[in-house]
Amino acid sequence: MNNQQNDITLEDIALQKAVLRKRIGKQKEKMTALSQGFIAPLKPAAKKGGAAMGLFNRSLVVFDGVLIGYKLLKRFKKLTR
Repeated sequence: MNNQQNDITLEDIALQKAVLRKRIGKQKEKMTALSQGFIAPLKPAAKKGGAAMGLFNRSLVVFDGVLIGYKLLKRFKKLTR
């Protein structure tokens, strides 16, 4: 029998760790850029009523997201019983 083992050295581990840290850093930058779009401040409206409507619209979108999430959780719980 020919047993061939791959010798892993500390240098190999350090190199792999550095590569993974770079990957994680790039992913973190992408996630930060994406999240900034979600939490960006409201744009100033040209009219006073526009700001109120924008706030109302954003509130409805958040409420709709929460409601859909709740419904999905209920269905998932029913499926797992």
